[in-house]
Amino acid sequence: MVTKSYASYRGCNIEVDVTPARWHAFGGICRRYRVSWLISSPGNPDQVLASFPERFDFLTEQEAFRYGEGRAHTFIDSILSTPSRRRIAGNSSEHADEAPTV
Repeated sequence: MVTKSYASYRGCNIEVDVTPARWHAFGGICRRYRVSWLISSPGNPDQVLASFPERFDFLTEQEAFRYGEGRAHTFIDSILSTPSRRRIAGNSSEHADEAPTV
C-alpha cells in the first residue's frame, strides 16, 4: 500500500491510500489499483472525520490518487456547504445544541 498526504484543504487533512490488486481478465492477470481516503481534523490528526474505501479499480496508481483526492475535496465541500444547526435553530444560544425540528 502506498499512502500520500495532501496539503490541508479548507482546514482538513487528507490522506489517500492506494493498494495494488490483481484482476483476472481473458488475457491473464492484470494489475489494478484500489483507493481509499480519509479526512482528519487539523488540530488532532488521530481524529478521523471521514474514511471511505472506493469500490472502483484503477488502471494506474496516479489515477487512483487523483480520484481519491478529488473525492475527499468533494466530501469536504459538501459538508461545509450544509447549513449549521445553530443557524437553523435561529441563533438562539439556548437551542444551539439541539437538533432542528421540522
